[in-house]
Amino acid sequence: MKKKKLIFFLPEFVYGGAGKSITSLCKNLNKKIFSITIICLNKCYYKNQLKNFCKIYEINSKRVIFAQSEISRIIKREISNNSDNIFISNLFHTNAITALFQSNHSNLKLVFTERTAFKELYIYFGFYDFIKKVIIKIILKFFYSRANLIIANSKRVANDLSNFSNVKTNYVYPGSFKKLIIKKNKHKKNYNIISIGRLSKEKGFDLLVKSFVNIDKKKYTLSIIGDGNEKKKIINLIKYNKLEKNIKILGFKKDVYPFIKKADLLINTSYFEGFPNVIIEALSCSVPVICSRSHGGIYEILKNETYGDLFINGSTNDLEKKINNFLKNPTKLIRKCHKARLDLKRFSESKSAKKYENLFLNL
Repeated sequence: MKKKKLIFFLPEFVYGGAGKSITSLCKNLNKKIFSITIICLNKCYYKNQLKNFCKIYEINSKRVIFAQSEISRIIKREISNNSDNIFISNLFHTNAITALFQSNHSNLKLVFTERTAFKELYIYFGFYDFIKKVIIKIILKFFYSRANLIIANSKRVANDLSNFSNVKTNYVYPGSFKKLIIKKNKHKKNYNIISIGRLSKEKGFDLLVKSFVNIDKKKYTLSIIGDGNEKKKIINLIKYNKLEKNIKILGFKKDVYPFIKKADLLINTSYFEGFPNVIIEALSCSVPVICSRSHGGIYEILKNETYGDLFINGSTNDLEKKINNFLKNPTKLIRKCHKARLDLKRFSESKSAKKYENLFLNL
């Protein structure tokens, strides 16, 4: 039987949520049914994990729009000898450009996958960001119907997309869960708190630091794991508030599991997030979580607040209150974490891959 060819396009195939999710999916897809090609701009950071079963194209380009002619050439080359092909584009801006520039082929189906909360397009960080997101929304409104299939990474994101663009959207949770690590959560005098993510505006690390200004310094240490263009600003904010002894920026870590396993609490402060995999990773390691109401899959992961605490998006006061509640009496949040462990298999890598397989095969 001729294999169905899958061509994944992710511009920045770097360490992080989208790269990790696609890598996990590619690893778990049935290789007897599918052959897999990866297209990205510049370096594929997961190349060593993918190269044994994926063909990888690394295009030397800084912008998605400037890479379209080369992407077209790769598509034509890859589908020329195969009758059943699927091109899978990822993320709002990439999908918008793909919808505008890529030609229709009789032997190629087009799939758009969305991995960020739709609310992202209504939160602006400067004039250029505003213009870019307005253009993306216009394209979504009028050109998303070109896709043969749209897949979001949570039910909420799928509903938001369907309501906005009037195009039916499916959803599949990313494969984030591997195994349970059971540990005893103890009451302590000093708690090890962590936060993980790219140091960029939308991740809200400035909000995180400000939330600790009035919290008893004897009760916690906070480790921030990540790197990005907001790093200097966050360092200066830590110094300004004289929190250097309590808050440390550890930089980017390829493997965050050793840090999660040692943590007593994980905090996520993103202004918008499609599906924060790190929350599932924390819960699987018996680590309680406090998260922002980031408009995407967080409500489904935590079943609203059954499995963790949510604070008002952008509110330093509400986050400070939630942190103090944990430091004074962690029992309630620990119990929520224990409940969550019983319900994490819905995010397993194999279950996610199986759902994608069914969607691809029925396309």
